[in-house]
Amino acid sequence: MSELALERRRLRRRVADDKRKRAPRACDRCKARKSRCIESTPGTCRRCEAKHLTCIYDDRHQSPGHTDASPLPMPARHSAVRNGTTPGDDNISINSHQADRIMWPRFLSRLREAFSLDVQSTPEAHDMMAMQASISGPRNLLPAELSRLRRAIDAFPPRPVADYLLAVCIRHGTDSFFYFDQAHFLHEIDEFYNDQSSPLRGDIGFIGLALAAFALGSQWTPMERPSEGPTPSSAGDHDPGTLFHSNLKTLVPDLIERPCLRSIQAFYVMGVYLMPTSAVGSSYVYIGLALRKALAFDLHQSADEASIDERERDVRNRLWWSIWSLERITALKLNRARSVDIEHVTVPLPTPVASLDQGDSRIFDNVQHQIAMARLVKILDGVTDVGTRPSATAVRRLEASLKDWKHSLPLQFKLANINTRDSSYRAVLHLYLNYYYAWIAMGKVSVVTVVRDHLRQNLSGQGLMNAPALDAAVRDLSYACSRAASKILRLFEMLSNTGNITRFSFTDFQGCSIATIVTLLSGIQGRDSGYEGRVTFGLDCLRKMAAGNMTAKVGVRFVEALQAIADEAVMKLRHAEHDHQHEVGLDSGAAEYTRWAQWLSRAENEPQSLGSPSTIATNVAQPAVMLGAPPTTDNSNLPMTPSVRDAAMWDHPTNDSLLPPLAPPSAVAPALSTFTARPMFEHSNHNGGYGDDFLPSSLYGDDQNFLMGLTGLDVLDFSELTTPL
Repeated sequence: MSELALERRRLRRRVADDKRKRAPRACDRCKARKSRCIESTPGTCRRCEAKHLTCIYDDRHQSPGHTDASPLPMPARHSAVRNGTTPGDDNISINSHQADRIMWPRFLSRLREAFSLDVQSTPEAHDMMAMQASISGPRNLLPAELSRLRRAIDAFPPRPVADYLLAVCIRHGTDSFFYFDQAHFLHEIDEFYNDQSSPLRGDIGFIGLALAAFALGSQWTPMERPSEGPTPSSAGDHDPGTLFHSNLKTLVPDLIERPCLRSIQAFYVMGVYLMPTSAVGSSYVYIGLALRKALAFDLHQSADEASIDERERDVRNRLWWSIWSLERITALKLNRARSVDIEHVTVPLPTPVASLDQGDSRIFDNVQHQIAMARLVKILDGVTDVGTRPSATAVRRLEASLKDWKHSLPLQFKLANINTRDSSYRAVLHLYLNYYYAWIAMGKVSVVTVVRDHLRQNLSGQGLMNAPALDAAVRDLSYACSRAASKILRLFEMLSNTGNITRFSFTDFQGCSIATIVTLLSGIQGRDSGYEGRVTFGLDCLRKMAAGNMTAKVGVRFVEALQAIADEAVMKLRHAEHDHQHEVGLDSGAAEYTRWAQWLSRAENEPQSLGSPSTIATNVAQPAVMLGAPPTTDNSNLPMTPSVRDAAMWDHPTNDSLLPPLAPPSAVAPALSTFTARPMFEHSNHNGGYGDDFLPSSLYGDDQNFLMGLTGLDVLDFSELTTPL
């Protein structure tokens, strides 16, 4: 056969175009992902166009009409923006690897293989492919959507201000989380400002993410303000990011409809921005939206190694773990239910990637912080499984996990070795703060239990002998909780000394408030010499952080009200102890006076016999037989010597000057790492059934609303208040 015939045979198509299962040709990226490649414009497929990637076709026999090209040429981009189309959002329902999971024709083919049937294309499969292609194609924006988008674009600040706000957002607002690929996002910002026909101007996801980043950066500008610099007139009155947030809110319906990575990031950063002002309300809802959209986007599932490159895969991993970690730890602090069971998550923890973490355009490399935070929150997630009546085994397991986490931190996470003005300083400090919060989360119920038990024993009149003894493990957890609160206040002392305390930080305000509250509760049992200083410092920090935030000011009032309650409880304990000792002193004094009066009466009636030797001998030989005394009177009726009376007075003081100082909790509490094998939060009922009646069920945390209010976990949102304090 001639070469010409062989060539014709090789080029002859065995299947008609309308029945072909695969596209006539595919770009390099779609080939690597084994995905269907659909050209939207000559030389550019829809997948590459959606991701703004260079689309390369390696086809030696392509038709003359097909030419290799990069994403949309400038005229096409300008036309797309002018006509209201969204070239960046043509993945309205099918995006990236998600298309492979829900591509019905492919699923039907694999199903036929599973049933040992011939794999062949059917008209139904072809129709479904065409329908999916039409759904995922670009669409025109509605007039209302286009109007909202244009207003949002008009709210963008000038380029120098935008660069500054993004830098502040990354340096101070990122903390131990991941919001976006810094280099890629900054490159897109540069394209947005320099190219008026860029498709990014029609991408609602990008516009929403940029506005959220501007708002978050505005919150943290006080950290960058020089000591001699000007202060904005509105800085002390309201949040400076409100300008961007108000325009971002108008795009929420459009962002909900777009299942793309940028819409997830926009909701996530928006939730972070709203945490200081509405942690229980809007912030929790927006972070929940980001989590739900991430689940719908399968960020929690491991991606196919062959269908995604290393950089994109780790971006997805980091975004998932950041969203899950923040949502989970916020839910714990606000006493909310678990949203996602960690057993359903198969994506691995983030890993350092050179292409993602290195380069001059990276402002803050925090991948190690992200890994440490995700590992810590996974441990914290187990605290809720322990419940309000944990076993000693479960507590020991959590304790060991927390200590292992702390020991595994990198050496560069030592606060003493970090520059206090470095972005890593606050991020590392927050890791330690959340570590100590884990101890508080485990022991806060025990603190309430021990305090109420102490009050009942001293105020109920039943005395220590009639009260059932608390399990030693309960006191262990209570002591560990109190110690963790002191550690948190030490962290805030470091923040204060280095000038790193600022407004608009939910983590700071919640951590300081819960530490101060636990200190107040523990102080009801006993106050050492440093108690007043710790409480005063905690309240001063809270007042400083609450400036310009009415919700935070309400939280400060709550802590102040709790301080008054704690002081009142201590005063009541002191008065009860004083009254008891005074009554005992009066009884002792009356008995002594009676004995003295009896002796004086006998002495006056028998003066002649007092000095005779016989009388003295009789009195000494028979001390219990005295005139006017009953036959059963024992030696207790003898007059007491001055030394004995003085000893009795020291045992039963009758004035405040003799009150012994209250012992601090550390004097009677066991070591932090001591746990017994006895069940937690259970009393040994050895006193005739006092257990259930003596300490009601609310003492053990069955009433979660009571505990949440008492420990200050819900003080950051009071929507029912209509008038300022």
